[in-house]
Amino acid sequence: MQTWRLIIDGYGRGDENMAVDESLLRAADLSPRVPTLRLYGWRYPTISVGYIQNPSKVLPFGLPVVRRITGGRAVLHDMELTYSITAPVDAPPFSEGINGAYSAISACIIKALKDIGVEAEFSRGRRTTRGAEKDACFHSPSRYEVLVDGKKLVGSSQRRLKNAFLQHGSIIFGVNRELNERIFGAGIVERMCWIGAHSSVARDAFRDILVKRFAEGFKADFKEYILDDDEINLKEALLKAKYLTEEWNHNCVRRYKDPLAFKES
Repeated sequence: MQTWRLIIDGYGRGDENMAVDESLLRAADLSPRVPTLRLYGWRYPTISVGYIQNPSKVLPFGLPVVRRITGGRAVLHDMELTYSITAPVDAPPFSEGINGAYSAISACIIKALKDIGVEAEFSRGRRTTRGAEKDACFHSPSRYEVLVDGKKLVGSSQRRLKNAFLQHGSIIFGVNRELNERIFGAGIVERMCWIGAHSSVARDAFRDILVKRFAEGFKADFKEYILDDDEINLKEALLKAKYLTEEWNHNCVRRYKDPLAFKES
């Protein structure tokens, strides 16, 4: 059984949440670390956009907008539990590449959902850019994402470096119909699913169930930790250089020179 770090965070701002996730990935890529599971929430409704997504269509709605380092399309983070997994690229059960990681992580989430009476399954579609003209992550599922009644309940995205990868995702507990439709258009809610529509489980209770299922699926012995000094320093540098700036969050990333650019594999 492998030791993992477990970080339980509260409800953070969007810039803080994304800076912490990136600091975990950067630290894991720079030097060997045990894998980390981080669970957190969002202090107020926030839109995150994918790494190469043009954010112009989601800027006019008066909500905070933050750019992720992972791919995919826009997510309205509101009533959700967000998971973040950072691990070496060759660590079991993630050594089979991007699809292997998605499959292993989604399998644990599906088991946790079944524990609360929510019958979920894998999406069997391909991981493609089909439907990429739509702005919303929850408009359509990709392969190995989590569905209930054919509708997406968990939206996830990933970034892989030479030595480590990050996958984070939104597990939806409730939906603000008016806000989602104002941002993404009529009909978006009909494509989504959320735990509250099928179960009365509390968010923190489900979080504990999810940790148990991740422990079983990854053969992990979770030990609760906080960020170490290197990760805190990285987080503060990332906030200053990127996540607190309009240049990073509000512009097309192709026009942005990352002052802390990754050395990609």
